[in-house]
Amino acid sequence: MKRATGFVALAAIVCLGFAGCGGGGGATVKGVLVDESNQPVADAEISFEPFDRDQKIGADVTRSDASGRFEIRPHAKKRGLAPGKYGVFVAKWVNKKTKQAPPAEEMEMEKAAGTVYNLYPRYANREEGPQLTAEVKSGTNDLGTLQVKSK
Repeated sequence: MKRATGFVALAAIVCLGFAGCGGGGGATVKGVLVDESNQPVADAEISFEPFDRDQKIGADVTRSDASGRFEIRPHAKKRGLAPGKYGVFVAKWVNKKTKQAPPAEEMEMEKAAGTVYNLYPRYANREEGPQLTAEVKSGTNDLGTLQVKSK
């Protein structure tokens, strides 16, 4: 009997552990980032921050892939994006000489050294406010195509 009770207790602990790893709160947000020529913008940082800075609705950042696609999903260790209006900020950092994005693991070092610049500075300026916004609802949000211009 003790063995059966111990097994049930162990099974309950394992189930609770898996339930806790099933993902955090927040919505899924996805879309495609393109430039003024409708070409995909790869390796860009896309940040979602509350439009009203006094709101505590979460914030998150992701990167676009080679085809300009990006996605933010709920994660067990993050608060995620709650429903609300967000400012969307975009930065694509490239090396001043090569015009290529440095490897992700070297990005912060390159920023600190001043060897990279942002191709889309007006979309990253938090003091002037966001050039792009998104209304996020519960569940999955497909933002479609977001266009940025370098000038």
